[in-house]
Amino acid sequence: MVKSYGQKQSDPVFTKKVEKAASGFKITGPNVADPVSVDAQLVWNSNKTQVAVIVKAKVLPGWHIYAYVPKTQPYIQYKMILEVPKGITALTEWTKPNSYPYENNIFVYEGELVFARYFSVKDLGAGAKIKAGLFYQTCDLRQCLPPNTKAKELKL
Repeated sequence: MVKSYGQKQSDPVFTKKVEKAASGFKITGPNVADPVSVDAQLVWNSNKTQVAVIVKAKVLPGWHIYAYVPKTQPYIQYKMILEVPKGITALTEWTKPNSYPYENNIFVYEGELVFARYFSVKDLGAGAKIKAGLFYQTCDLRQCLPPNTKAKELKL
Protein backbone atom coordinates (compact mmCIF):
# COMPACT_ATOMS: atom_id res chain seq x y z
CA MET A 1 0.00 0.00 0.00
CA VAL A 2 1.75 3.17 1.16
CA LYS A 3 5.46 2.59 1.60
CA SER A 4 7.99 4.92 3.16
CA TYR A 5 11.40 4.06 1.80
CA GLY A 6 13.67 4.24 4.82
CA GLN A 7 12.15 7.48 6.05
CA LYS A 8 11.79 8.01 9.79
CA GLN A 9 8.28 8.39 11.05
CA SER A 10 8.14 9.37 14.71
CA ASP A 11 4.63 8.06 15.42
CA PRO A 12 3.79 4.52 14.22
CA VAL A 13 0.19 4.94 15.45
CA PHE A 14 -0.20 7.96 13.15
CA THR A 15 1.39 6.07 10.24
CA LYS A 16 -1.16 3.26 10.68
CA LYS A 17 -3.98 5.82 10.81
CA VAL A 18 -2.76 7.34 7.52
CA GLU A 19 -2.44 3.92 5.86
CA LYS A 20 -5.99 3.04 6.96
CA ALA A 21 -7.32 6.38 5.68
CA ALA A 22 -5.54 5.86 2.34
CA SER A 23 -6.98 2.38 1.86
CA GLY A 24 -10.50 3.63 2.69
CA PHE A 25 -10.22 6.80 0.58
CA LYS A 26 -12.63 6.34 -2.34
CA ILE A 27 -12.34 8.45 -5.47
CA THR A 28 -14.60 8.54 -8.49
CA GLY A 29 -13.46 6.27 -11.25
CA PRO A 30 -11.82 7.49 -14.43
CA ASN A 31 -13.55 7.15 -17.80
CA VAL A 32 -12.60 7.04 -21.49
CA ALA A 33 -12.87 10.84 -21.86
CA ASP A 34 -10.72 11.40 -18.73
CA PRO A 35 -8.58 8.30 -18.01
CA VAL A 36 -7.08 9.57 -14.72
CA SER A 37 -8.99 10.54 -11.57
CA VAL A 38 -7.14 12.40 -8.80
CA ASP A 39 -8.25 13.46 -5.32
CA ALA A 40 -6.55 14.51 -2.09
CA GLN A 41 -7.28 14.54 1.62
CA LEU A 42 -5.66 15.39 4.95
CA VAL A 43 -5.22 13.12 7.97
CA TRP A 44 -4.33 14.65 11.36
CA ASN A 45 -2.53 13.00 14.25
CA SER A 46 -4.34 12.91 17.60
CA ASN A 47 -2.89 16.15 19.01
CA LYS A 48 -2.94 18.12 15.72
CA THR A 49 0.86 18.60 15.63
CA GLN A 50 1.28 16.58 12.43
CA VAL A 51 -0.74 16.22 9.27
CA ALA A 52 -0.41 13.82 6.36
CA VAL A 53 -1.38 14.74 2.82
CA ILE A 54 -2.73 11.82 0.80
CA VAL A 55 -3.04 12.12 -2.98
CA LYS A 56 -4.85 9.21 -4.59
CA ALA A 57 -5.19 8.56 -8.31
CA LYS A 58 -6.93 5.94 -10.42
CA VAL A 59 -5.71 5.21 -13.93
CA LEU A 60 -8.16 3.58 -16.34
CA PRO A 61 -7.16 0.02 -17.32
CA GLY A 62 -5.04 0.06 -20.48
CA TRP A 63 -3.65 3.52 -19.66
CA HIS A 64 -0.58 4.59 -17.66
CA ILE A 65 1.23 7.67 -16.39
CA TYR A 66 5.01 8.01 -16.36
CA ALA A 67 6.81 7.34 -13.08
CA TYR A 68 10.30 7.76 -14.59
CA VAL A 69 11.35 8.96 -18.04
CA PRO A 70 15.02 9.17 -19.13
CA LYS A 71 16.06 12.49 -20.67
CA THR A 72 16.40 10.76 -24.06
CA GLN A 73 12.65 9.99 -24.22
CA PRO A 74 9.88 12.42 -25.25
CA TYR A 75 7.31 11.48 -22.59
CA ILE A 76 6.52 13.62 -19.54
CA GLN A 77 7.24 12.26 -16.06
CA TYR A 78 4.69 12.91 -13.31
CA LYS A 79 5.29 15.57 -10.64
CA MET A 80 3.58 16.05 -7.32
CA ILE A 81 1.74 19.35 -6.86
CA LEU A 82 2.14 20.80 -3.38
CA GLU A 83 1.68 24.29 -1.95
CA VAL A 84 1.82 24.67 1.84
CA PRO A 85 1.34 27.75 4.04
CA LYS A 86 3.71 29.08 6.70
CA GLY A 87 3.68 26.86 9.76
CA ILE A 88 3.82 23.61 7.75
CA THR A 89 7.20 21.83 7.64
CA ALA A 90 7.85 18.63 5.68
CA LEU A 91 8.91 15.64 7.79
CA THR A 92 9.26 13.17 4.90
CA GLU A 93 9.46 13.00 1.15
CA TRP A 94 6.46 11.59 -0.75
CA THR A 95 5.82 7.89 -0.31
CA LYS A 96 5.20 6.43 -3.75
CA PRO A 97 3.41 3.40 -5.17
CA ASN A 98 5.33 0.71 -7.01
CA SER A 99 6.11 1.51 -10.65
CA TYR A 100 6.44 -0.97 -13.50
CA PRO A 101 9.13 -1.26 -16.19
CA TYR A 102 7.76 -0.23 -19.57
CA GLU A 103 10.25 0.13 -22.43
CA ASN A 104 13.51 2.02 -23.09
CA ASN A 105 14.23 2.34 -19.34
CA ILE A 106 10.84 4.02 -18.75
CA PHE A 107 8.78 3.17 -15.67
CA VAL A 108 5.01 3.69 -15.44
CA TYR A 109 2.21 3.79 -12.89
CA GLU A 110 -1.01 1.88 -13.55
CA GLY A 111 -4.21 1.22 -11.60
CA GLU A 112 -4.78 2.77 -8.18
CA LEU A 113 -1.99 4.99 -6.86
CA VAL A 114 -1.43 6.40 -3.38
CA PHE A 115 1.11 9.11 -2.54
CA ALA A 116 1.51 10.40 1.03
CA ARG A 117 3.67 12.96 2.76
CA TYR A 118 3.94 13.92 6.44
CA PHE A 119 4.26 17.43 7.88
CA SER A 120 4.64 19.09 11.27
CA VAL A 121 2.19 21.88 12.04
CA LYS A 122 2.86 25.04 14.09
CA ASP A 123 1.10 28.40 14.34
CA LEU A 124 -1.24 28.19 11.37
CA GLY A 125 -3.01 31.34 10.29
CA ALA A 126 -6.77 31.46 9.95
CA GLY A 127 -8.06 29.94 6.72
CA ALA A 128 -4.79 28.13 5.97
CA LYS A 129 -4.92 25.69 3.06
CA ILE A 130 -2.74 23.08 1.41
CA LYS A 131 -2.95 22.55 -2.34
CA ALA A 132 -2.05 19.00 -3.39
CA GLY A 133 -2.35 16.97 -6.57
CA LEU A 134 -0.63 15.54 -9.60
CA PHE A 135 0.85 16.76 -12.90
CA TYR A 136 1.02 13.94 -15.43
CA GLN A 137 0.86 12.72 -19.01
CA THR A 138 -1.31 9.69 -19.66
CA CYS A 139 -0.99 7.30 -22.58
CA ASP A 140 -2.37 4.02 -23.84
CA LEU A 141 -0.91 1.83 -26.61
CA ARG A 142 -2.26 4.10 -29.40
CA GLN A 143 -2.10 7.67 -28.10
CA CYS A 144 -0.85 10.10 -25.49
CA LEU A 145 -3.03 12.88 -24.15
CA PRO A 146 -1.72 16.38 -23.44
CA PRO A 147 -0.17 16.84 -19.98
CA ASN A 148 -2.69 17.59 -17.26
CA THR A 149 -2.70 18.97 -13.71
CA LYS A 150 -5.28 17.95 -11.14
CA ALA A 151 -5.05 19.48 -7.67
CA LYS A 152 -7.34 20.16 -4.74
CA GLU A 153 -7.27 22.82 -2.02
CA LEU A 154 -7.59 21.31 1.45
CA LYS A 155 -8.56 23.42 4.48
CA LEU A 156 -6.33 22.93 7.49
